Amino acid sequence: MRFLRRSSGIGSAGLLLAALLTGPAQAAPAGVPTGYDCAVTYATHAWPGGFTAQVTISNTGTRVFSPWILQFVFPGSQTITTAWNATYSVTPPSVQAASSWYKSIDPGTSFTIGFNANGVDDHPTGFTFNGVPCAVSYESLPS
Repeated sequence: MRFLRRSSGIGSAGLLLAALLTGPAQAAPAGVPTGYDCAVTYATHAWPGGFTAQVTISNTGTRVFSPWILQFVFPGSQTITTAWNATYSVTPPSVQAASSWYKSIDPGTSFTIGFNANGVDDHPTGFTFNGVPCAVSYESLPS
């Protein structure tokens, strides 16, 4: 007796094309509950030997971030000289900005922190908010 297999008509080429068009799946980091999501706008103004950074953290998820810690990595030897709206901890090249008086960021809201720094105004990378990778946009502050 002979059994016939039915083809779905998609074939290997179709599956490969579907994978290429949809892109890789983005898995949430391990241990991050559903509903945590963030976006960061990193805006700067440079001057000879330094820069000012204004960092706006937006809670784009459905859960409250409380307390919170923003982490990022400078690309060079930048050093923070003054800061506001957060408590900063620096272990070059990593920076942590933690909630000080503004303890929580509700869904759909934003909070802005900032600092002055010595060094070249290059974009930091690896922005995470309470361990959640954030979408990042870079802007220039008005002169």
